[in-house]
Amino acid sequence: MKKIIGFLCLTVILTACNKSERKGNKNDELKEGKHLSQEQKTHSEEAKSSENRISKDEAVKLAMKQFDDYLPNILKTYDGVIDLQVPNTGDFTGDGIEDIAIYWNIAPEGGNAIIGQGLSLYKNDGKTVKVIAGYEPDYLFAFDTIKNGKIIVERLEYAEEDGRCCPSIKTKHALTIKGNKAY
Repeated sequence: MKKIIGFLCLTVILTACNKSERKGNKNDELKEGKHLSQEQKTHSEEAKSSENRISKDEAVKLAMKQFDDYLPNILKTYDGVIDLQVPNTGDFTGDGIEDIAIYWNIAPEGGNAIIGQGLSLYKNDGKTVKVIAGYEPDYLFAFDTIKNGKIIVERLEYAEEDGRCCPSIKTKHALTIKGNKAY
């Protein structure tokens, strides 16, 4: 009889432990399921927002169109013709979306000198682009890169022995954007 009671007690204890373990596993599964569903929800929201976001190429096209629409005003200011316009992309507004910086040069009609140059800066908010600033220094410069949230340009200066084509003194400068100006 003692053996039967001992066996029954052992069976009850093992059954209780097994139920408790299953309950713990079930709770873990529920927690994990909640975590996965939250993760899936976040991924789904990101996918939806990126689906609605314009591509980098579309953003460049929009910026170039806006630049082309404004170009006659720039040409009147310098009384010349467009010699160069190059779009560059990178995040310089710090929102994680690639913005557009259009580097441009103006030359006299029929000539090859640079009589004006600048950068037109366009913020890409993911749905559209809009001009936020311009950079037109009174010195010769070259666009370098957009890196770590900064637009880097090289100020170009001539040494005494330099030919007109080739300024040899190059100083890197990170632009600061304030209001509608970059400096």
